[in-house]
Amino acid sequence: MLIAVIFLSIIIPVLFLSIPLVAVIGYYYTRIRAMELEKKSISDKDLELLRKLHEENQNLRQRVENLEQIITSLDKDLLALRPHNNSQSLQQQIEEILKKLKS
Repeated sequence: MLIAVIFLSIIIPVLFLSIPLVAVIGYYYTRIRAMELEKKSISDKDLELLRKLHEENQNLRQRVENLEQIITSLDKDLLALRPHNNSQSLQQQIEEILKKLKS
């Protein structure tokens, strides 16, 4: 019986003190978790920046595709780079290129 009285005299105050302690610890734990989740989420500003970067990436991709089509559609003779021929004037070279373009 003495053990039961001592046990109850110790357990009851510990229980009453532990309830507020658990409440405080739980409150701070939920606050910390909420702050971690806020860190992980993407803000509206970041989403807008990502959208703009995606649009710019798409525009640049289209421009590169257009340039690739232009380059691959050129005549192979026009793509062959030749050093300047001193015996032939620049005017003659231009006329040859124009003839090639017309035909």
